[in-house]
Amino acid sequence: MRVFWLAAIVAAVVAAALWFTAAPAPGGKPAGPVATQKAATQAQEPARPGPPPAGVPVLMYHKIGPEAGNDAVIAEARFAEHMEYLHRHGYRTLSLTELEDYLAGRMELPPKPVVITFDDGYRDTYEVALPILKRYGFKSAIFVLLNDSERYLTWTEMREMKAAGMDVEPHGYTHRDLGAMSPAQQAAEIAKAKEILDRGLGQDSRYFCYPNGSYDGSTLRLLRENGFRLAVTIEPGWVKRGDNPLLLKRVWMGNGVDLRNFEARVTRENYPIL
Repeated sequence: MRVFWLAAIVAAVVAAALWFTAAPAPGGKPAGPVATQKAATQAQEPARPGPPPAGVPVLMYHKIGPEAGNDAVIAEARFAEHMEYLHRHGYRTLSLTELEDYLAGRMELPPKPVVITFDDGYRDTYEVALPILKRYGFKSAIFVLLNDSERYLTWTEMREMKAAGMDVEPHGYTHRDLGAMSPAQQAAEIAKAKEILDRGLGQDSRYFCYPNGSYDGSTLRLLRENGFRLAVTIEPGWVKRGDNPLLLKRVWMGNGVDLRNFEARVTRENYPIL
């Protein structure tokens, strides 16, 4: 008898389920297998892409460490926080070659693009930043000084950084303002920096960073004559197609850029200046 009642209950449940599946949906249309299949298909459809990015924030870091009172220095914990934010929110890091390709119209931007750069060539870029960047598989770029490169980074370290996905490019031979030099002095400064770096790393350097953001008309002409295709300044803003490739803007990063300010700088072209 118990088996009979159990079978009756199961049959009733199955019948109710079949009736519910075939019952009219709102609007009088059956919510049967066709409607169910359509709903499943819609759930599997990929999300539509949003509008293309307005441009590329090129982040500008210098030294990483505990030096207080110097906004060009960022604490290791804060730098790690910045990188974790980029990873958690799905940002795509670009190499300088990819940035060049975007500006030249040879490549469209991925969602949430960003370029990470370091100035001067401090040893902490190798010791602190590189392991964090490698953890997330991030591309980046470092602009090094060549008059005393061994004081900052060894050639072995720079080769390792390059192999790990970091562009290593010149920041000048010294750190003197190019815009305050004669054209002949600038020519020597630029050519010497390129020659030393190319010989040391076996490359053809094509990207440059102005020391102290200083340049003039002669600087731009000399960069072109030496085969440089991109150069970055310290002017604030994002990089957009149509910009002069030798006058690219960057986004300042230092200890004053907490996570709230960092988020504003990588999500809004008109981010607030501290």
